[in-house]
Amino acid sequence: MSQDRPKAGMYLRQLGIKNFRSCYDLDVDFQPGITLLVGENNSGKSNVIEALRLATTPLNRRATRWFDEVDLSHGREGKEAQFRATYDGLSAAQRAHYITALDVKSNQAAYTTTYKRDEVRQQMRPTVTAGPVDGPDAEPDKHDQIAHVYLAPLRDAQRELDSSDGNRLLRIIRYLTEEDEQEEFRAQANDSFTELKKHPVLTATTKEIQGHLGELTDSVRGQTVEVTFAEYELHRLARSLRVKMAEAGIPPADLTESGLGYANLLFIATVILELRNAQHMELTLFLVEEPEAHLHPQLQAVLLDYLQEQAEVSLKDDTQGPAGRIQVIASTHSPNLASSVGIQNVVALRTRVDQETVQDKEGKEKEVLRRQTQALPLAKLALTDDERRKINQYLDATRAGLLFARRVILVEGIAEAVLLPVIARYCVFGGKDQARQRRDFHGVTIINVGSVDFAPYITLLLSEVNGCRLLDRLTVITDGDPDIPKEKKSEDGESEDDQSESQESATAAPTMNKPEADAEAGEDETEDDDDDTAVNNRKDRLTAHAESIGAAEHLIVAEAPHTLEADLLEPEANEPLLRAAFLRQKPKSKKKWQEILNNDRGGPWGFYLKLRKHKKFIGKGEFAHDVALAIAHGGIFEAPQYLDDAIRGVLADVSAEAR
Repeated sequence: MSQDRPKAGMYLRQLGIKNFRSCYDLDVDFQPGITLLVGENNSGKSNVIEALRLATTPLNRRATRWFDEVDLSHGREGKEAQFRATYDGLSAAQRAHYITALDVKSNQAAYTTTYKRDEVRQQMRPTVTAGPVDGPDAEPDKHDQIAHVYLAPLRDAQRELDSSDGNRLLRIIRYLTEEDEQEEFRAQANDSFTELKKHPVLTATTKEIQGHLGELTDSVRGQTVEVTFAEYELHRLARSLRVKMAEAGIPPADLTESGLGYANLLFIATVILELRNAQHMELTLFLVEEPEAHLHPQLQAVLLDYLQEQAEVSLKDDTQGPAGRIQVIASTHSPNLASSVGIQNVVALRTRVDQETVQDKEGKEKEVLRRQTQALPLAKLALTDDERRKINQYLDATRAGLLFARRVILVEGIAEAVLLPVIARYCVFGGKDQARQRRDFHGVTIINVGSVDFAPYITLLLSEVNGCRLLDRLTVITDGDPDIPKEKKSEDGESEDDQSESQESATAAPTMNKPEADAEAGEDETEDDDDDTAVNNRKDRLTAHAESIGAAEHLIVAEAPHTLEADLLEPEANEPLLRAAFLRQKPKSKKKWQEILNNDRGGPWGFYLKLRKHKKFIGKGEFAHDVALAIAHGGIFEAPQYLDDAIRGVLADVSAEAR
C-alpha cells in the first residue's frame, strides 16, 4: 500500500536549467514540503525562481513573466533555453493521469519546456514535451494542473490589499463561498443601497436638482431625476471592500496605519488561503522571494514554521479529484530562516567562474570568463543522522550565518571568537596602508562551535556534491593540548606543584575575605586530563578527516602549540598586557603570575599547566574580553604566529569570485 500511496505526495523533485542567465547547465533538487534557496547576493537565487515561473503555469492564468532573448546565458545567444521539471511521489491515481509524462521505471513524471526563437514572430516561444524521451504532450490539461503563485521580493503588501481593483478579495470570496451565497450577498447589498436612497441627504439633493431641471425642461419635455446607487455586481462590491487590521484589542484601522511587517504577513495569509482552496490543481508551487521582508527575526521563524505546516496539511486523498498539494520554494538572505528549517531542506547556491574560449567578430579566439551558478543540496551531504541533528541544533540555537559565508574560521570557544577580530584589526592589519585587508576581514564569518568535534562541520562545509562545495577553503583554529607528563610525587602522595600551591593558599588565607578564599580554593580542583574532544580536534585527526572526504587541500588547520590563552604569551612583548588582564580578575595572585613566567619550559607552558590543572583558574571569556579591550585601547600586543597565519590565510582565499 505504501507504494501506491506515497507519503510525500506529488512534488517537484528537480528542475534542470540550461542556458538561462547564470544557469548554464544546472540541476536544482527540492524537498516535498519546503525548500530554501540560500546564498550570497548574485549567486543565482532569483534566476532559479524565475526559471520555475517559466516552467509552470500561473495559478490565476495571468502570465506576468515572459522569456526574452536577453534571458539567454552570455555566450549562448541564438541558442535555446530549456527547463526540465521532474516530479516524484505520484500516487497511483496521479501515475495514471500523467501516463504520457511518466517514466514507468522510476514512477517519476517529467515535462521539458523549451524556449526557442520564432523567426516569424521575432520572439522566443515555448514548446512543452513530456516523458523520458521528450515526446509530444498529449494531455496539456494535466500539465496545466501544475501551477505556481509568485511573491516578488519588493512586494507592497499594503497596496496589494488596499487596491481599488479588488481582485484579490474577489478571488478569495469566490474560493470560500458558493454561488448562491454570493448572489444573496449581492442582492442584500443592493437592497441596502436602495433603502439608503430615502435618506434626507439624497432626497434633498434629488429635490433641488429636480427643481432646476424642471425649470429647464418642463416647457418642452419634462425630465425626472433621481440620485441613487448603481446596481452592483459582485466584482464592483469587492472594489469597495477594504481590509483593516490592528493589534488585538484595538479597533481595526486602515493598513497604512499598520507596520509593513504585519501587512506583509496579512498579504501572505491571503495568498495561502487562495492556495489552500485551489482544489482544481494537482500541485501548486508557492514561490516566495525573501519571505523575511519587513519581518523581525521572531516573526521570520514563525512564518517559516507556518509555511511548512501548510505544505504538510495540503496532502489529501486524490482518488476523487486533484490532490491540491502545496510545495513551498523560497529564496532568502536570512540566516534566521535558514536555521529554522533544517539543513536537509536547504539548497545552497554558489557561483563558479569558468574560462571559455570564444571567437570574436574577426574569427580570432579569445578567453572570456563566465559566471555560472552551482547548486549544493545539503540533504545529499554524507552526514550521519546524529551529525545532521547536531548541526541543526547548533544552527537553530545560534542563528549563525554559516550557510551564507564564503570565508569561514571555525573556533573552539568564545575567547577565540572575541579576540580574532580585534587582533586582525589592530595587530595583523593595523598599518595605515592595510585598510582594504581590515575591511575584507569584516566579511569573514567566525563560527564558535564550542567544545565539540569539528568533524561534522568540516563535512558540511567541504563535502562535494555535483562538483560544488559550500566553501572553497575552510580555516580551523584548534588547540594542540599536549599531554602533561606525570609529576613526581612527594612522600605524602601530593605532587610538588600542588604542595607549593597549597602552602601559598594557606599563607594567603588570613588576608582574604571569605568569598575570595572560596574562589581560590576552587582553583585546587584538579581537572580530568582525559579530554576526548581535544583529542578529536587535534590537527592530525582533522586533516585525516578532510582527506577522507576528498577535501584535504581545502582545509587549513591553525593549531595552537598549547591552548589560546597560554600561547598569547609566546611573543614576549605581550606579557605586560596579559599580566594586567590576569590581575584584573585575580588582583592578589601576582605570585602565581610570576610562577607562570618562571616555569622551566617557559611562560606559555606554565600558563597551560595552570589552565589544565585548575578548572576555575581564570574565566576564559572574561579574560579574552579584557585582553581585547586593552588591544583596542592601544596596548602593545603581537599576534602569535599561528593566529597570524590563520588570519592571513583566510583572506588568501581569492577563488572564482575575485578573479
